[in-house]
Amino acid sequence: MVDKWVFATKNPHKFSEVQAILGEGILLAPLPSDAPEAPEPYHTLYENALAKAAFYADWLGGAQVIAEDSGLFVPALGGQPGVRSARFGGPQRLLEVMTGISNRKAYFVAVVIAYCSPGAYWFETAVWHGSIAETLQGEEGFGYDPVFIPEGETRTVAQLGDAWKRRHSHRSRAFHRLLARIRGE
Repeated sequence: MVDKWVFATKNPHKFSEVQAILGEGILLAPLPSDAPEAPEPYHTLYENALAKAAFYADWLGGAQVIAEDSGLFVPALGGQPGVRSARFGGPQRLLEVMTGISNRKAYFVAVVIAYCSPGAYWFETAVWHGSIAETLQGEEGFGYDPVFIPEGETRTVAQLGDAWKRRHSHRSRAFHRLLARIRGE
């Protein structure tokens, strides 16, 4: 039996990516087009993902909801963009802010939550270490993919491609762990 879940995102790139990661393991439905924006007022990815999941589960009348929040953290910038990565201004702004900074280490964190009801949910998290490129490079992906070089690689995620990203990213690892929890593995 395949479980049906609503994925709490309005980002079509993220929806497609997660749908490809999960494959046939879960029937994933998008949010309705008239869904309001969920509040994300917290200072941690976990709190924002949980708030988003609870908000949409309630708004959808008790549906099972999967929510995700992720961020790119750059220690040389005091952890920015961090929890506010989506509102930071994107990869070009990050490159501008990092002009002249030699320590380009960075890492992504993803928190994913499968929410059934208050107090009945699973969550998983994953970290992906790497560094920030000097320029935008590559065409695939979205978000910070053109500037993030995963540890052990010499090219950005946008250069490595979507298929590579689906196998190696923080989001991929967190969702695979979550899928195993949902299935009771």
